[in-house]
Amino acid sequence: MLDLTHVVTTALPGSASPSGGWGYAAKPQYGGDARCGVTPNLTLNATINPDFSQVEADVGQIPGDVRFALFFPELRPFFVEGNEQIDTPNQLVYTRRIIQPRAAAKATGKVSRFDLGVLSAVDNAKYSATGRDNPVFNIARMRRDLGAQNNIGFTVTDRREGANFNTVLNADGRFLLRNVYTASYQMAASRSRTDATPTRGEIWEFSFDRSGRSYGFRNTLEGVSPQFDSRAGFVPRLDYVQPQLNQRYTFFGRRGAPVEQAMVFLSGQGTWTYRGFFAGDAALERRISLSGSLQLRGGWGVGITPSVERFAFQPERYTTYFVETPRGARTDTLPFAIGAPVPARQLQLRLSTPQFGKFGASISSTFGRDAEFFETAQARRVDVNATLDLRPTPRLRVSAIMLHQEFRRARDNTAILRTNIPRLRTEFQLNRAIFFRFVGQYESRLRDGYRDPRTERPILLRNSAGGYTRSARSQTNALRADWLFSYFPSPGKVVYLGYGASLNEAFAFRFREMDRTGDGFFIKASWLYRVP
Repeated sequence: MLDLTHVVTTALPGSASPSGGWGYAAKPQYGGDARCGVTPNLTLNATINPDFSQVEADVGQIPGDVRFALFFPELRPFFVEGNEQIDTPNQLVYTRRIIQPRAAAKATGKVSRFDLGVLSAVDNAKYSATGRDNPVFNIARMRRDLGAQNNIGFTVTDRREGANFNTVLNADGRFLLRNVYTASYQMAASRSRTDATPTRGEIWEFSFDRSGRSYGFRNTLEGVSPQFDSRAGFVPRLDYVQPQLNQRYTFFGRRGAPVEQAMVFLSGQGTWTYRGFFAGDAALERRISLSGSLQLRGGWGVGITPSVERFAFQPERYTTYFVETPRGARTDTLPFAIGAPVPARQLQLRLSTPQFGKFGASISSTFGRDAEFFETAQARRVDVNATLDLRPTPRLRVSAIMLHQEFRRARDNTAILRTNIPRLRTEFQLNRAIFFRFVGQYESRLRDGYRDPRTERPILLRNSAGGYTRSARSQTNALRADWLFSYFPSPGKVVYLGYGASLNEAFAFRFREMDRTGDGFFIKASWLYRVP
């Protein structure tokens, strides 16, 4: 059976005109999807000019470690369906690298005794380095079950952009031992070329787990070489080896007792540079934590996690840092000297309510001393994450999130980083066919200019041309609001009407004198034809 879905989208993005007004330009687009059951166990999907405007904006995040990129989950329907067939450990397949595909096709399912996933896509040329070459992605994964609980898998990812390319070959496996122990492995190698410069790298991970009811553990050893490259995946950190030991003890009370379940989780890890681990050097980072959680009568949850850490800074990561130093009537630049290793102590507290008929809520907070990597010094850190889900009626649902993070210099208590992100999501199902959604999110981010913690003089950043720029204070207060109306008159037919706007203001949460930076309307209609 063949399903053909025709899609027509008309977008009206708004922007400021040179004359000072605000104008809209219609951008109609035609596309379509095809879905075919090749065999009862194998499905082929294809899309041309897919439009994902009805997908809501990403939930704002605050990094646990400010050095590394944030991971945002895939939300686009074409990539979500069957995505488990191409998933690999360590996120070597991350379909959000395909930003705005012109066309894509994938096959997912089972062939003989193998689970198979194949994805090919051609991305928009504006996301290439030159702006002229269309990035081409090819991803394939094959997995075979060996008995009921064991499997091995092989994956290849390839991204081509003109003469540049990146290819990753991966092998992984999982084996169950005596019904309670699990051993797993992953080994992958990358080969890349950028501007005629070739590179090679590797990533690997080995783990041994126990999943007993009262006692369990997970012990892992993973490493990523400095030149490993996965342009179709998400690998937030390079050049490290990290062993980790985790022990879990769970105690069960009777149902209805004041404490129905208690769990203690002891975790320890160290982090070395890739070369330093094999050379026997001292660890760059060390962490030990003891997490305790209680499941109380009625569904209440309580948790507490104290942790002790130690961070050392790598000089090679600060080669572009210089200190602005006055020399009489002129200003000189001196190389930046990294700080001594920083001890850190933090405490995390968590509380969650039962899922009542009308609402549920949770809140967690982490506070204490942490490493501040921008200035290689110690900082006071506070994180807060609060959520509230309201279900006043079966048709209405409201979700609210509040995120807060603040780093203050331990030496003088001045703020170096502050982030506040409140988000509101409201859904209303009027009837079977009509659905409304509103999402509003405010992001307030402040970053102070960097200062040398020894002299308090400004830090200068040297660019590739040899020039110096003073690290400056920056602040962003951005509001994003999206409305969506959807109408499903019958299965296979849908109409979306949407509007989104982005605004900025100079002072956080004033909601006055807000400048519109962009907005847009869109209308999308799709209908399904089924060919027997």
